Amino acid sequence: MLVLLLSLLASAWPVNSQNTIQYYNNLGSVVVIRSGERTPTSISNPRPQTLTALGAQQMHELGSNFRTRYITPNGVPRGLGVQNILGISPDILRNDQVFIQTLDEPYLVESAQAFMQGLYPPSPRNITKNIAFVDATYGLANGSSVDFPMGGYQYAHVRTVGERDPQSVYLDGGGNCPAAELAAAMYEVSEDFLATRGGERGFYEGLDREWFGGDVKGSEIDYRHAIQIHEHLTYASTHNATVHDALSNSTQNPLNRTRHLADKMAYNRYAKTTNTNSTSTSTSTSTSTSISFRAMPGRTLSALLLRQLRTLVQKSHNASSTDPSQGHPLSLFITSFEPLISFFTLAKIHNLHPSFRSIPPFASALAIELFTLRKNTSFPDNLDELHIAVYFHNSSEGFVDADGDGTGQIRQYGMFDQGSGSRRLDMPWSVFADLLGKVAMESAGEWCRVCNSPAVFCGGLERGRGRSNVYVVDAVRGKGGVTPVVAGVIGAVVSLAVAGLAFAAGMLLGGVRVRRNPGKSLGALGGFKGSAKLASDPDLGLAKNGAVPAGAGIVSFGGKDGARVGHERVGSWELRQKELGTGEELGLEREREDEGEERGESPRESFDAIEEAMGRPVRPVERV
Repeated sequence: MLVLLLSLLASAWPVNSQNTIQYYNNLGSVVVIRSGERTPTSISNPRPQTLTALGAQQMHELGSNFRTRYITPNGVPRGLGVQNILGISPDILRNDQVFIQTLDEPYLVESAQAFMQGLYPPSPRNITKNIAFVDATYGLANGSSVDFPMGGYQYAHVRTVGERDPQSVYLDGGGNCPAAELAAAMYEVSEDFLATRGGERGFYEGLDREWFGGDVKGSEIDYRHAIQIHEHLTYASTHNATVHDALSNSTQNPLNRTRHLADKMAYNRYAKTTNTNSTSTSTSTSTSTSISFRAMPGRTLSALLLRQLRTLVQKSHNASSTDPSQGHPLSLFITSFEPLISFFTLAKIHNLHPSFRSIPPFASALAIELFTLRKNTSFPDNLDELHIAVYFHNSSEGFVDADGDGTGQIRQYGMFDQGSGSRRLDMPWSVFADLLGKVAMESAGEWCRVCNSPAVFCGGLERGRGRSNVYVVDAVRGKGGVTPVVAGVIGAVVSLAVAGLAFAAGMLLGGVRVRRNPGKSLGALGGFKGSAKLASDPDLGLAKNGAVPAGAGIVSFGGKDGARVGHERVGSWELRQKELGTGEELGLEREREDEGEERGESPRESFDAIEEAMGRPVRPVERV
């Protein structure tokens, strides 16, 4: 019985990283990192948060330690051990090998930059080192060389995704998701919430309002805002000596108590799953255990992790693949705490230790490594030789002498209750992909449909079921495949091309001709000037089917068969009245025009006739 108990404890307790395993070939890693310390924000009036100097140091330290583990063995391991990724550039940053992505938030982008400064520090090139030029850009025509500023500073390509980008859902699955927000809000009407809020009301009312610096109102100091309260109190304790001393001397230990309450709130809002009678609608997540909407940040993060590892496997397995956008050996994602605490629950890591039901500290990291256990370091032909190991690093604090020798600060954990009864916590790649695929959100389009999200990009995404073998519709392509959007564009172009060729064949072989119909003009549509519009008639406007006024008629120079041909206007109605006077004279003039047409003469009057008409005396006209 004692032996069985010790075996179970060994399987549940984290073990040190596999630094002593022979032939551990690290083929690649995906790392999810919580940002460094940032400024808190007002509850009622949120504002952008920025990375603090302490937070930048935390991220730089973390990057330096991951550099030792993944890139170069030089220096002290400092708690993360040494498991270098095969083939990764040791000194010069290659952006085709390292993929960095984060949300478009100032403190997250700053955290990514600080981390990369530690992962790939400035490296003077070609000036102090006796090596060949990396490329021609370092050499000048006069034979000298030039380096980047600040001693060879290396500029990492940090990819940022905003809220209008479909890729943002994989790092912020709970944002802009009404279904997830509603599920999280349901905790606030539960018996547990009401009991905790009532029981802790006195504690929150006893907190000194001055500790919050005016950013939190008195009415907001309540369990309902437990996460924000703890963030403000922790920040004040770190940066304000007066608050630090007051909290340290308090017998109630308010900092630990607010941390406990914040962890409880975060777990219930973003991680705790419930079993219901409903089942997932996605083909890849059909399982008897329904995933609660509260864990949506973990579901989208799972899809992101699976995407990166799958593309790495596909590229490495396909030796002919040269696309640098696929299969980065090292992928880094900088995010907030919600996706991490949610993922711990979905992967059942939270069953191993109570700490996984709490908010991860700043600069903590989850690492998933793809490796083989064989002497040959090349990528295996048989994918069954691939394994997955999951590690967690609990912030960059306390590296030195943590276990007496400065090592052991990154620990391996089992996932999905695998490894029970043994100390082997890794799992085959195929098993990992299958289990993670069951909890992962299938695609951004599926996320839009399930969340009923109003995000601007949801209208352009496929709302139906996505492909079961692709978890990110917008970014993952199978071998030789294209996305649905690109396929639609290609189909439209091909259709137009086929129609054009068919029409051309009809013209050449079938005698099809295209000609303008002179009888049909824009004037036939009853436009501005009607069918009587002339080039010299900018001021003539006729109602639809209207007749030309008398004396302002349309005359011709002799059309075919004596027919009138619309050509130009002769005078205006007022001038015609002045020229001819009464209606009887107008009738006589019309008769003369008709006689002239019969003789082939033009009815147009000369300028002399006009002058003669203008010389006539004015005759009074009496009308009723």
